[in-house]
Amino acid sequence: MRFFLIGLLLAFLINPSYGVVDCPPAITNGKLYGILPVVNQRVSYYEVADCGAVSQADLFRCVRLWAAQSCHAPGDTFSLSDKETGDLVGRVSQVITLPRSEQSAGGVYVFQYNFVIECTNRKYRATITQLDVRESEAKLIPIEIYCQKNEAELRAIYATLDGQIRDRLASLQEGVKNYKPF
Repeated sequence: MRFFLIGLLLAFLINPSYGVVDCPPAITNGKLYGILPVVNQRVSYYEVADCGAVSQADLFRCVRLWAAQSCHAPGDTFSLSDKETGDLVGRVSQVITLPRSEQSAGGVYVFQYNFVIECTNRKYRATITQLDVRESEAKLIPIEIYCQKNEAELRAIYATLDGQIRDRLASLQEGVKNYKPF
């Protein structure tokens, strides 16, 4: 029993991933590395859109249809879809591919985040929170503590991620506001 406890203690001391953050988050003007918006110490995106004179049921239907057509990566799930409350909640993936160059090793980075869309009073609110970097199949790292050796590469990754998330939010707004009923 004593050897087990000593071994467990040594495992925690040797493994640098427990409780030690090599690079603290660099938050500038309320943004992680000056790029990703931070609210309450977490990267978060919020968007509210007024959809004009549309019923709750039609608004929810448009949002659900957009989600089905736009969020189709392996592992994307919408665990809650409640037409009574107008809530749609899911876990969505975003893939960033950086080409190899003289300054960058390049690579493919997979991010996952919670995507919540609430429909009420002819408006919807889209919220993206809990962004994680997928290191392996089983390991997710919160983006706020994700470290790269090359800060310029990290900024490029975050700028691309920010652009893709903003494009997804714009696509949602376009898909919902300009939905053409048949």
